Amino acid sequence: MTDNHPRVMLERGFALGPLDGKKAFLPGGFHAFTTDRDELNRLARQYPRCNWGGRREGVIVLDEDPRNGGNLDELGPDALDTLVVRTGSGGRHAYFRFDGKIRGKLADYPGIDLKSGRTGYTVMPGSVHPDTGLLYVIERNIEIKPLPQRLLPLVEPPKYVPQPTVVSPEKRSHGIVRKVAEASEGGRNAVTFWAFCRALERGEQSLLDDIRAAAAAVGLDEREIETCLRSAQRTVGRAA
Repeated sequence: MTDNHPRVMLERGFALGPLDGKKAFLPGGFHAFTTDRDELNRLARQYPRCNWGGRREGVIVLDEDPRNGGNLDELGPDALDTLVVRTGSGGRHAYFRFDGKIRGKLADYPGIDLKSGRTGYTVMPGSVHPDTGLLYVIERNIEIKPLPQRLLPLVEPPKYVPQPTVVSPEKRSHGIVRKVAEASEGGRNAVTFWAFCRALERGEQSLLDDIRAAAAAVGLDEREIETCLRSAQRTVGRAA
């Protein structure tokens, strides 16, 4: 068995499953990936020309896409001091041990996606890229290292930190504005949309700026606030 056979990743603790190009096609998708060797042998006989995907919980992948400006070299040498697979499109997969929540893309570095064994999979070495016809090959064949601590801020999702409200007590006394000012993370957009709808329905245009201020105070950015307002305007307009 060569270093670029998919079973090499099985030895590293990855569950494997057949792919059509890059797509997991079995019922259950990547959740059906397995470490059972008998089942993998059966799948290999059933789909002799398939590619293979793999996932391992507690492992994430920095997925470099040069076509979109991705360059792992910009992250420093320790970003490649781990198991690295060269993809069939010319990018690289750098594997790291990390068990926390991750963003969808690496912060501040375009063209580098993040993939987690909890929520997805990567194409395994030995597979053939469906567009280029080139193999996925192991470029740096060493153990999977822990994610460097200095990369944590780029990998972990941003944490919401509530800011003190800047809405005056007089304005907070209005029930609509107060609900926005007291909205919690996860419900801020819905409450802001609701407040804009109520203000527009009542013709209280003067409340719109107060709602904007309250929404900004609980962490919504300007784009999110304007999206809520436009949605409310459309909703109230249709009702009228």
